[in-house]
Parts: sequence; C-alpha cells; structure tokens
Amino acid sequence: MEALRTVKDSPLDNLNMLAHYASQASNQKGLFATGPLDSKGLGPQSVLTSVPDRDKGEHTKVFGKMTGGETSSTKYQQKLGTAEPRTDYEILHGMGHGEGGKKTQSPNNLASASHGANTAMIPPDKAISGNPDVIVDTKFAMRPGTQRAEYVDQRFFHKDFPDQPFFQQRIDGDRPKVTQSEYNKLKEQSALFSDPDTLRGAAHLMNLGKKTGSNGGDT
Repeated sequence: MEALRTVKDSPLDNLNMLAHYASQASNQKGLFATGPLDSKGLGPQSVLTSVPDRDKGEHTKVFGKMTGGETSSTKYQQKLGTAEPRTDYEILHGMGHGEGGKKTQSPNNLASASHGANTAMIPPDKAISGNPDVIVDTKFAMRPGTQRAEYVDQRFFHKDFPDQPFFQQRIDGDRPKVTQSEYNKLKEQSALFSDPDTLRGAAHLMNLGKKTGSNGGDT
C-alpha cells in the first residue's frame, strides 16, 4: 500500500514543491483559491467501532452521478481545465469508509482531488479507525458548480471536547504525490493518537492546559 501510494525521495523535492505552490498562487488554485468556495462534508460524525467491507465500486458510481456520467476523477478535472500537468486525481472520501461505513458513500462526502491529497489523508484516518471516542468533521472547500475540492480540511475531535480539534491539517487539492519520507513523517505524527487510552489522556491534558492558562490570565 505504502509503496504504491508514494514516490521515492529526490534531491529536487523541495524545489519542485516550491515551484508547485508558486504556480498555485499565480493561478489562484488549491490552497490559494479565492472565494467564494462551497463547503461540503457530512458534518461531525462519530467513528464506528467496526464497519462491514465496502463495495469498492460504489463511490465511483456515486461520483459518476455527481458529474453527469464521468467516473474518472482525472478525466473530470481535465475536462474542467483544472488539472495540473502530470497529476493523477482520485475520488476522495472526507470521512473514510473505515471510520463511518455506508454513510461515507454520500455525495456530500465525496470530491475530486489529487492522488497526493488522498494519500496525505490516509495515516491519520488509519490511526483513528475503530475508536468511538473520535469525532470526524472533515470538510472540502469546493470550487462552485463543480465536484473539485480546492483543498481539504481534515479535522478530528475527542468526544469530550467537541469544540477543540486534537488534529487538523489543510491539504492542497492539487498536492503532488507524497514522498516516502513525507509519508513516514505523517505516520509518526498519527501514531501519537492511535492508542485510545493515550489519546483520551492527551485530549484531557491539552484542554486542562487551556483552561489553566485562561484562568491564569484572569487573576
């Protein structure tokens, strides 16, 4: 899985990423897209302890209905004129099927974004799978009138603190493919909240610290 979704590291990775974001800024795409953008997602959803195996083709069928018949995310972006050169696009789930089951195949939970964007979402999604203490509230920032996500806001909350995310990342909808070292770093970060007991303790400590800091400022 990891080998299939990542590319080997290169000495030019940093320069290539700088060039990518310079192009995005110039063209007002991805993280640099100007509004208004439409927000799309399922809203706050509790993670299920287990889900049945999914029909792997269902989200493609749903996406085809959303686009008027185009089931390929890459071809859809190419037809829109929004595809980056030499970039593969995929159908993204805002909340992963492994977290929410059948409801994640909803049009509100699906969008077109790059292979790299999809890959960047995987380690955090895997870390919280099966933990009912976690609430997922991932949102897509959609280009109006399309199924293209300019960026993704991936956010996780502990059920005891539904107003304070313990994890969040904003992902460029045209993000280049993830390198092996980037993926390993994402896995290391996500491992911090993969154990339910550790996550519960960390969430309480994080919010206790916020309350203590607030009280200290009032005295």
